[in-house]
Amino acid sequence: MLPRVYLGVEWFGAERILSQYRPPKECGASLTFLGIARSAPEDGDVQELHYEAFPEMAIREMERIREETLSKFPVKEVFIHHRLGVVKVGEPSFMVVVFGGHREETFQACRYAVEEVKRRVPLWKKEVFTDGASRWVPGA
Repeated sequence: MLPRVYLGVEWFGAERILSQYRPPKECGASLTFLGIARSAPEDGDVQELHYEAFPEMAIREMERIREETLSKFPVKEVFIHHRLGVVKVGEPSFMVVVFGGHREETFQACRYAVEEVKRRVPLWKKEVFTDGASRWVPGA
């Protein structure tokens, strides 16, 4: 069974969720957000990201966000997954998948879940550069 909320080193991937989860027949929309590790000019020459968390607190907050999303928006299911450990540039680290009846509420629910995870979940990210230097990026 696929976890609705997940925090860890394993990556389930959107393909796995989309192929294994069977949405209710009234679902006409599915939206997937992937946060991908990047190396943009404004960030420097990032090689990889190292994610850490306070797992008990982070999972509890992710579950709250999932439940809030389901209660605030008329959607049927929400998956929230975030990786821990080393994530190379180009690899996904964060995913929200929402299933809803229509696109509008599905878009709104997905944005809400993404923004709330970024704002509230105690996750920390260290950027590691190609020259070996690193810096911690403030999180929630």
